[in-house]
Amino acid sequence: MENVTGAIKPLDRRHQNNPHPTVEAAGAAAAQKGLRVCSCPYRHPAMKASWLKGFAQEQQLSLDL
Repeated sequence: MENVTGAIKPLDRRHQNNPHPTVEAAGAAAAQKGLRVCSCPYRHPAMKASWLKGFAQEQQLSLDL
């Protein structure tokens, strides 16, 4: 008899290789520290956009009503 334990999952972890959330968090941390926009350490357009997105979201006015 065959012992079937279920479908075999491939070891494909490409979906976990996304640096953009980490870069956004770095931008948010820079905004919390009070750094300026010109302190962005990234030169690649996609990474710079992610950093600026995190920076800008952290600088948004929060209304805690």
